[in-house]
Amino acid sequence: MPLNSLKESHRLSFVLAGLRYAGVSMIYQDLNLIIRSCANLPELWPEEADVVGKTDTVLFGEVQAARIGAAKREVINSGEGSKLEVLREVEHKRRWYLLHIDPDRDESGVVIGLVTTILDIDDLKYRETVLRTLLRELNHRSKNLLAIIQSIASQTARSTHDLEEFLFAFRNRIQSMAQSQDLVTASDWRGAELFELTKSQLRPLVGEDPSGFSMAGDDVYLLPNAALHLGLALHELTINSLATGALGPAGGEIVLSAERHVNGDNRNELVVTWTEKFLVAPVAIGLPPAHGSGFSGTVLKRIVPQALSASVRHEASDTQIVYELTIPDTQYELA
Repeated sequence: MPLNSLKESHRLSFVLAGLRYAGVSMIYQDLNLIIRSCANLPELWPEEADVVGKTDTVLFGEVQAARIGAAKREVINSGEGSKLEVLREVEHKRRWYLLHIDPDRDESGVVIGLVTTILDIDDLKYRETVLRTLLRELNHRSKNLLAIIQSIASQTARSTHDLEEFLFAFRNRIQSMAQSQDLVTASDWRGAELFELTKSQLRPLVGEDPSGFSMAGDDVYLLPNAALHLGLALHELTINSLATGALGPAGGEIVLSAERHVNGDNRNELVVTWTEKFLVAPVAIGLPPAHGSGFSGTVLKRIVPQALSASVRHEASDTQIVYELTIPDTQYELA
């Protein structure tokens, strides 16, 4: 083999190796869009011998080939390169490719053919789809959060007597939502574990391990909506307890329990119960009942149950408070 031919052979080998490792394919067509040569076609595509002498139909099927052909004729007529994204589907297997279509010119600048570079962009298209889905979900959840915040602001204003009292209560409630949201975000929007959610609500108010407080039962994963609203309920229960209940002047103990069971309709449910027992009855030391009123009562008895499609039991006596939510399995999953 002549030296020049050997060098050209080596150059061609290097080019083909580079195309192969880069995952790039190339085809060359004449002005009639007949394939004259190709290199490094993707795995499971037709062999080179079955492609040369034919049109894009052999690679992409009639429908896509018609679209590709129109783009290539435009490149021939304009002399300007073009790009085209193509979804190739063969035997129910779908994959996205990016086609770079460039004119091939002779020494005088006349277009004599086309060079098409084919890149596999299926992973990129998948990431784009996931990103669009996440952005839509983020937009939806942001609107929900704004609606909740607006409701909190309005209801808090109705149940407070001056600006200072409003700001204190409003800031605490927004901080409660932020703590729940942090857990949801950290889980990639899956939700939050019930017991970790409970700790996150108590920690800023009573510390890491408050005396007299315990948790028992099934530590399920609450879905995002349930985590945000149950977090708000836990915040209100804690604030009420600090003001007049077991975590405050009345003394006593609190148990948060969670139990899964099957109801009469053969549906799974989660029963979350806050049981607060007093050492001293709040009314006996001149305090109002510890079960909450105003916006707190609205949150516990109406807003949270409605948001979770849950039934609620809220009972208070001189000796204890029981707040119980029966939550359907559409709001949680097993941890």
